[in-house]
Amino acid sequence: MKIGVRLTVTFFVIACAAMLITGSISYMNAKKTLKAESFNKLIAVREMKADQISGYFAQIKDQLIAFSEDPFIIEGMKNLKKGYYNIAEEINKPGQLTQSATNINAYIDSAFIPQLEKNSISVNPKSVFSRKPNTILLQDYFLASNPHNLGEKYKLDSIPVKCTYNTAHKKYHPVIKNFLKRFGYYDIFLIDPSGSVVYTVYKETDFASSLADGPFKNTNFAECFHKAIKIKNKNEATLVDFAAYLPSYNAHASFIGCPIFDKGIVIGVLAFQMPIDNINNIMTNNKDWAKVGLCKTGETYIVGENFTLRNQSRFLIEDSINYFKMLTNIGTPRATISKIKNFNSSVGLQEVKTYGTKEALTGKSDALIFNDYRGVPVLSAFKPLNILGMHWVIMSEIDEEEAFSSTEELKMTIVKAFLFLLLLILLTSYIVSKQITKPLKELEFDSVELSKGNLDVDIGIIRNDEIGSLANSFRTMQTSLKGLIHGLEDKIKERTAEVVKQNDIILHKQKEHIDSLNYAKRIQQTLLASEKFLGKYLPNHFLMFKPKDIVSGDFYWATKNETKFYIAICDSTGHGVPGAFMSLLNMAFLNEAINQKNIMEPNDILNYVRERLIKNLSKDGAQDGMDGILLCIDLKTRAITYAAAQNAPIIIRNEEVIECDADKMPIGKGIRDEPFKLFNLDTKPGDTLVLYTDGYADQFGGPKGKKLMYKPLKEKLKLYSKQPLADQKDKLESFFEEWRGEQEQVDDICMLGIKI
Repeated sequence: MKIGVRLTVTFFVIACAAMLITGSISYMNAKKTLKAESFNKLIAVREMKADQISGYFAQIKDQLIAFSEDPFIIEGMKNLKKGYYNIAEEINKPGQLTQSATNINAYIDSAFIPQLEKNSISVNPKSVFSRKPNTILLQDYFLASNPHNLGEKYKLDSIPVKCTYNTAHKKYHPVIKNFLKRFGYYDIFLIDPSGSVVYTVYKETDFASSLADGPFKNTNFAECFHKAIKIKNKNEATLVDFAAYLPSYNAHASFIGCPIFDKGIVIGVLAFQMPIDNINNIMTNNKDWAKVGLCKTGETYIVGENFTLRNQSRFLIEDSINYFKMLTNIGTPRATISKIKNFNSSVGLQEVKTYGTKEALTGKSDALIFNDYRGVPVLSAFKPLNILGMHWVIMSEIDEEEAFSSTEELKMTIVKAFLFLLLLILLTSYIVSKQITKPLKELEFDSVELSKGNLDVDIGIIRNDEIGSLANSFRTMQTSLKGLIHGLEDKIKERTAEVVKQNDIILHKQKEHIDSLNYAKRIQQTLLASEKFLGKYLPNHFLMFKPKDIVSGDFYWATKNETKFYIAICDSTGHGVPGAFMSLLNMAFLNEAINQKNIMEPNDILNYVRERLIKNLSKDGAQDGMDGILLCIDLKTRAITYAAAQNAPIIIRNEEVIECDADKMPIGKGIRDEPFKLFNLDTKPGDTLVLYTDGYADQFGGPKGKKLMYKPLKEKLKLYSKQPLADQKDKLESFFEEWRGEQEQVDDICMLGIKI
């Protein structure tokens, strides 16, 4: 690295490190402070909303108890109860009960069931029909025959029938109805000690039914009644958690109830259906979340023991489209999404099983960062919320991204300042390095000229610092080099003439050596079987012969007598010139065995050649010889026999490789010296017979520079077996060159393919 660049980099690294450390510390401190402030704000909001919702429930309890103690309600309970039980006797028109039952069934089929089906609820109509006469009559007059629309049945103060119940209803209904509207309750109920709902404001299908043995005996409303009727203290009330409530078209509902005492005796139960809208208004701050510091993504919500919401999700209120996309993305069941859409409410339906809700339900309070029910990282303050025996938790949360948005602005400011200072440092370091490197570059130029042999270059730098001292040293060196070079020039001229002479001698010897090898190659090729001779007796074959050097230790040799044709594919010991000499000797012994000694069988021929090799070459313990295959084809019967030393022929039949036998010993001196065996080849028309040496499989190459080995070779032979033999040869050669790549060929290659 050049000094100028090094100086610039050094200044840059030092400054960058200082700025990065300072900026990082500032950013981390700011983020830490903002995190603490955000959690403090969330805790404050959580505590405020916990106090508000606790206070509201306490207010509801006080209203409930105070209303139950009102003489008007006590009197109304008595009179409405009396009218409830007398109506069947007072209205005793012939066929009236049957007609009323018909009207109720028609109302259930035409109004109640279709509304349930809109909410994806399937109910047997008979399961919501009560068979008690007083229930049938009251539900007919106040529901089925009520002229007001569904949801407005409460507007009917009086029915066109003279009876005790109607007289009481006209007196008490307007007052109780106004109380409900004033305080925002969903419904108000009067229930006698037996469980009969003798009065409701809204007149839904639970009106006049029995919570003890009627169609809604297993609801949370019935649970509220059973708990309230057992209360002995006038200042106590019972609250039941939200659950799907069929009379309210299966929307989630919660109930609070207390006993009505008359002179110390329980004469009934007063119950309120909890006002979800009022609870939502408290938890959503009347949909003004920003006013309490929850900005664009913050919300407070209550979660029940079953991990579902007890008030509306902010995201359903503000952006229902993306809210439902979120529900789909997090894997919310389709049935649940459908219910939330139909009710336009997440109460009791939206699951919130997060780290915070799990911890809070175990009684812990904390402020942490984790993923909320949308899968979004949030800052969350949570704690248990015990209201009238409910095991709830309250959560106050805001998206982490929004909470730390100001730190992101700070980070961008730091980055901008960093970039500005970076440019300033680069400019300053460049100017300083220039002042240092300019004279050094002049010296560099002078040194280059000196290195080129320009010893007259003018080194003109005059300074009183280290660079000036370096320039003086260069001038001294310049003077010394001039004297040295003049002396060397004379010696170089002498040595150059000598080197040229020796080089001419080497080139002459090399040419003689290559000419000798090429001549040896021509001699060897004359002894190899010619293509014409092979084509006469093997009309459909391919031959791959690739010597490693100019001459080869591998060879292919063929001959014939009157009845038989012989072909050998062999690998002599060594390659290059030694291998070529061995191949010439091996071919001579083969020729001698067949054409002079008239030995006919391939195994006897190999035995003879081995004997001759051992006798002539192995006197001093040498193990020279060859591996190979000698094939014999009967010219009349076309029967094929062979003998094989180390290398075995293979047959490709129907794209399958059939490996033939071979003797695992060389043709020469070896560990084993038993006679070679004679093998018969059981070939079929269409087979491809392949004879080869080890040069192809031993080649190094491929992506890891490993040996090819025999298995890939056999796979390629099998793959190409259906193609013409000439194409097989081309593909095998192409694959070999591709495998070898830049590697040197390691051995001679000889391969013969014969189509049967």
